[in-house]
Amino acid sequence: MSTITYTGKLYITTCWCGMTHGVPQELHDYQQRCHNNGTKVPDIFCPLGHCHVPSGVGEAERERKRREKVERELETRERDLLVERNAHKITKTKLTKQTRRVTNGVCPECSRSFVQLARHMKSQHPGCIA
Repeated sequence: MSTITYTGKLYITTCWCGMTHGVPQELHDYQQRCHNNGTKVPDIFCPLGHCHVPSGVGEAERERKRREKVERELETRERDLLVERNAHKITKTKLTKQTRRVTNGVCPECSRSFVQLARHMKSQHPGCIA
């Protein structure tokens, strides 16, 4: 039987099988950095041969999900803005058409033409002519 002398710090951890063991602090820190960066995580094995890696979602994965959520919200807002602009354009077109008809003496309710209304609009409201 041989003895290994290690002068660095050990991180004490417990495998999913229940075996408590020490892992060099540098290796544990490197594994955590890889997990948080989203790169390939090195395997650490317990004395019984079980592989264990950090659980949960790393910082890179959380940031990617946040970015995707913001992008989806932006796309939704852009679609809503486009729908609103189209609705505004339709309303403006209808209003312009109605204003021209009234200016030319056409009643907006019954669509009959009145000479007096056209004369009134031209003489009393000349700026309203569209």
